[in-house]
Amino acid sequence: MKPTKVYPLTRIQEWFVVIIASTGMFLSTLDTGIINVALPFFKAYFHTTTNTAALTVTGYATSLAIFIMFFGVLSDQKGKLRIATLGMGLFMTASLLCGLANNITLIILFRVIQGIGAAALQATSASLVTTLIQPARQNRAIGTVGIMIGLGPVLGPSLGGILLALGSWRLIFLINVPFTLIGIICAAILNSQIQERTTGQGIDYWGFIVNAIFIVSLLGGLNVLEKPAERLSGVVLLGVAGITAFILFKIEHHRTTPLIDMTILTRKVPLILLTQTMLFGFASTMIFLLPPFLFENIMHVNTGITGLLVLGAPVGIAIFSKITGNINDGTRNRTFILSGIGIMLISFIVLLLLPPTVSPVFITLALFIYGSGGGFFQPANITALMHAVGFTLQGSMSALQRMTQNIAIALGSSVGSLIMVTNRYHELTGIRISYLITLILIVLVLIISWQTPRQCS
Repeated sequence: MKPTKVYPLTRIQEWFVVIIASTGMFLSTLDTGIINVALPFFKAYFHTTTNTAALTVTGYATSLAIFIMFFGVLSDQKGKLRIATLGMGLFMTASLLCGLANNITLIILFRVIQGIGAAALQATSASLVTTLIQPARQNRAIGTVGIMIGLGPVLGPSLGGILLALGSWRLIFLINVPFTLIGIICAAILNSQIQERTTGQGIDYWGFIVNAIFIVSLLGGLNVLEKPAERLSGVVLLGVAGITAFILFKIEHHRTTPLIDMTILTRKVPLILLTQTMLFGFASTMIFLLPPFLFENIMHVNTGITGLLVLGAPVGIAIFSKITGNINDGTRNRTFILSGIGIMLISFIVLLLLPPTVSPVFITLALFIYGSGGGFFQPANITALMHAVGFTLQGSMSALQRMTQNIAIALGSSVGSLIMVTNRYHELTGIRISYLITLILIVLVLIISWQTPRQCS
């Protein structure tokens, strides 16, 4: 029997939506970092080079970035549940194949496929909530998804280390299988009960190709910029990325069914909200990248304790994403966004001013303050972005939000690493420069955001 449109969904159906969106976001962000700790092991186990082993990370991240907008548009055309189900299937299959692979080449290949599945999951995560869940409960659901966004990248390396310690690198991949299976079952149940509203929008394949060139050039340039011997190549690649971005804007601006709807980027409210998204991605990277240097190399804290101390930020994000999601009914997004940015600003002021002789607990407290600001900011920012466009662009905006944040994360990682490499004999100076740059960016975005029209509320 053909499913019919069911609006509103039952509470159980809404819970299935939250499970799909949260599981997809958690696993796709978890697998960005879970394999990092295994790179030295892969190098020795498969008798390969460091650069080859690193392709298991860059292949995943690049395919995710290339395909995320494609799946965002496709989800508007075919339905968010269908694309999320496809993503779960690809992610589960690739994870299983990675776990069964017997050489590094196959692992790299399957990681690329896994990244494609992750792109479908990230592209649909927010739009599943905003198109299927009742408006009064959307912020609560986005808050739950926000917890997963905060926990995934941080728990990845820790979980990867634990699984390696258990004696089998294959568990790093196989652990995804039962979770994706739960997501697939929930999606299958919903697909049998409801029929989503879709659009007749086509796919802009030329836009996809140009965007892929832009992404590869940008990520490639940022990846090698911190290496002195390859810095010129990085600058050239970033130049290609800039030129390609200009070409992409010109092509997409005149398309009737573009891959990236440039009218979004020419409207004040969505543009400022996306700028805020970029700030959060950049600042979060600094929060996760720099404290281990501070704890281990300057405060001389051992690695095990450092692993606990750096949890301040993700714990803050997890707690306050849920709290703010529960108390924000969707009419106060602007207030929560500004409050979140303000709290993040306070955390960076504290981090910048605290002396290296202070107890490490105070650094963790500052990280927790940042996480609480992120918990205020992120659910409200995502919801405001999704409400800034019409129903037919929910998938595209969901994908654009994630692509923007992923680019900002790559940019933050490159800038932070470059500063630390440049100041490798003066690490505290490098940390403070990085914090100061981030603090200045937060102030600028806060000023701009304060002037944002209240339509973003």
